[in-house]
Amino acid sequence: MIAPESSDAYLRVNEIKNYLYCPRVSYYGLCLDMDRETDLSHAGVCAEQEAKRLMKRRKRALHAVHEGTRRYDVTLVSHRYRIVGRIDEIVDSAEGVYLVDYKDTSHDYGYWRMQMTAYRLAAIESGLNVLNCFVYTIPDQQYVPVVITAADERKLHGLIDSLLQMATSERCPPAVDKPGKCRSCQYANFCGDVF
Repeated sequence: MIAPESSDAYLRVNEIKNYLYCPRVSYYGLCLDMDRETDLSHAGVCAEQEAKRLMKRRKRALHAVHEGTRRYDVTLVSHRYRIVGRIDEIVDSAEGVYLVDYKDTSHDYGYWRMQMTAYRLAAIESGLNVLNCFVYTIPDQQYVPVVITAADERKLHGLIDSLLQMATSERCPPAVDKPGKCRSCQYANFCGDVF
């Protein structure tokens, strides 16, 4: 559980993804200290681990980077935004770094850009020169560029404020307007107003 009023309160970058998918997922995790894993989320973690294992055998990650060092599962922290997360891969080059986040789907469910914005801001705050951000889609083995704008940074700030406000008030947010998401949600049994 997070205590937003304390000076050591940091949000996980994954919480931004959860909140954008359904604010109630964040509510159950942040306010009720429930962290439920589903077969679907477990399969995604396994797919990412296998992709990293295979990636370590490749000489180059990104086609645009001919010389560079690859680091996996790098923790990034932003004290300004009060977020912490683990990016799947950072490719270091002479000019700067490329951030790469692995996804077990080729479909962006609307959170890739905000998640990468959070990673990018944390990387910049730690002194890294971020050249570009990518999502690596495991099913089709493609690097999808993610362009971050100033508007994305403002939106992220608003999302973080909303998350902290929800955690402070401990009020359950309304159900999502797309109940199809609820069919595979690990918290569906707790939302009595959906089905």
